[in-house]
Amino acid sequence: MEISVIKISSKGQIVIPASWRKKMGLKDGEELLAIGEGDVLLLKKIEKTTLKAEFEESVKPIRKKIKRLGVTRKDVEDAIKKVRKVT
Repeated sequence: MEISVIKISSKGQIVIPASWRKKMGLKDGEELLAIGEGDVLLLKKIEKTTLKAEFEESVKPIRKKIKRLGVTRKDVEDAIKKVRKVT
């Protein structure tokens, strides 16, 4: 898993790092599926055959890791509240 900090422009645009675009095979004009909940944003490359089941399959490893680590929704909510109080 790669992590990167991405800035939002004054027009609300983000830039996906070139290394990520190359690794994912993203081309100019391609569309991404954007899923947001609270302050979480997930982007997924859209293939012609992208269906909900395929999306669910792609996030399974992330969910398994979170479960294995014992992270709960309350843990995440508490962490967000803590960070928001600091800033």
